Amino acid sequence: MDSRRRRIAQGIQIGEHTSIKQSAAEALSGRSGRSHSRDDAITPRQWERMLRASYDIDNDEIALECRMLAVACGRLGLRAGEVTHLHEEWIDWNDGTIQIPSYWNCTKGSGDEVCGYCRNRARDNLDSHNLTEEEATDAIVAHYDDATLESMTDDELLAEAQELREEVNVTLEAMLEKRWSPKTSTSARGIPFDFSARIELIVEQFFDRFDAYEKSFATVHRRIDRLADCAGIESNVYPHALRATSASFHASRDISVHALMSIMGWADPGTARVYIQSNDEKAAHEIRSKHR
Repeated sequence: MDSRRRRIAQGIQIGEHTSIKQSAAEALSGRSGRSHSRDDAITPRQWERMLRASYDIDNDEIALECRMLAVACGRLGLRAGEVTHLHEEWIDWNDGTIQIPSYWNCTKGSGDEVCGYCRNRARDNLDSHNLTEEEATDAIVAHYDDATLESMTDDELLAEAQELREEVNVTLEAMLEKRWSPKTSTSARGIPFDFSARIELIVEQFFDRFDAYEKSFATVHRRIDRLADCAGIESNVYPHALRATSASFHASRDISVHALMSIMGWADPGTARVYIQSNDEKAAHEIRSKHR
């Protein structure tokens, strides 16, 4: 049995008040996401070079889009999917925060349908959130006692597995109805942008000109590639690497684990601790302060 099937089978627990359906849903929703991109974070100097490079772009509209991306991902820690759906309605100007909602009706596709990013995410979630026949069978076999299993025929076992899949699995249409939604429940959060006058001005300039970040997911990547190229950065720079750059930036400012979790939308304190405990800039600052 592969690791995914074993994890699901072991994660489904049947108790006095827990059905297979309830437990399977919990096991599926608890799957861990991909690992973070801390190793791909760029340095503070490289980020400054990227921001400066945005002022050298001849097209004012593209320049402002690039500048906003450098700030939104590299200092405010937005995910690419959050940036592509960023709307002025998310901005609390009085509070100086971007309020990431738990749901936003995406109509960026043709004919007011969901955009390609949301559609692809929905398809991906079908694979990651739905049980296969083998996984459903493993879950039942792992948690029925031997006597029960002995009394069941293969057809009965497969029928129960199919029933479990029908109860737990969702359709593409159901996934699309939830678009756009942030990556996790903790991703719905408030992100302050007024901690820096420069960043605050860039956010204001962007929304003085645009109501939302209208460009596609692919364009976000192209804009970041262009900035990195103009800044002479040879390493691979992409939205999640800039998000890691933001986490490293905040970690270097003696921010607490829980504050970093809140800003970045993380559920696991361990992720925040990794950034705080292994931050080179913070370590260098502490060493220099001890020798003055």
